[in-house]
Amino acid sequence: MQNGRIAQAGKFDELLRQNTGFEVLVGAHSQALESVLNAENSSRGVQEDERRTTKSSSNGETDDAENTTDTQFQSIEKQESQQSLPEDTADRGRLTQDEEREKGSIGKAVYWTYLTAVHRGVLIPIIITAQSLLQLLQVASNYWMAWATPTTSASEPTVEMNLLFLVYILLSVGSALCVLVRAMLVAIAGLLTSQKFFNDMLHCILRAPMSFFDSTPTGRILNRVCT
Repeated sequence: MQNGRIAQAGKFDELLRQNTGFEVLVGAHSQALESVLNAENSSRGVQEDERRTTKSSSNGETDDAENTTDTQFQSIEKQESQQSLPEDTADRGRLTQDEEREKGSIGKAVYWTYLTAVHRGVLIPIIITAQSLLQLLQVASNYWMAWATPTTSASEPTVEMNLLFLVYILLSVGSALCVLVRAMLVAIAGLLTSQKFFNDMLHCILRAPMSFFDSTPTGRILNRVCT
């Protein structure tokens, strides 16, 4: 691919013979692998030299304190070079980047972004209002039945039976409407938010540079998109 378009298609050997730029990628990959292998070999050589130096120093007796100090400094320098050389060279030849991970509780900014993703969060106050009205209507229906119903069969009813059932039915219908509005708005807000996040993620993936796909495993991208 060149400039976001397919420049040439074919088998590996065919593309390598046509000199369309594919051999440059193969050469860079091979060079990166060689640098990693050379770093590993050099680290092994440093380890062997250090072991030989340690054995020879343990077998022989040193009479001069300065020579002992110099040997210690040399061993320390070899250890530092052994630790720094493979890491630097391996990082140069490595394309895939480790995934960033964070531990701890989720911040408020994440919830705020989720709530305001669709219509700047206009549906959230309506959902809260519907939930509050549902609780008020349930309390009102219970209070109405406790107040209007006679305590005993001999006592006179406070209101007529028809009015008692009519008010109770109206309060129950209002509660059912609040439940319906709340459930519908929660489902609509969740679906629209998920759709917006997915479209934004897909938009970023389709317009990402080739270096992003070289440094990010395909399985990681598919895992995030599918989830």
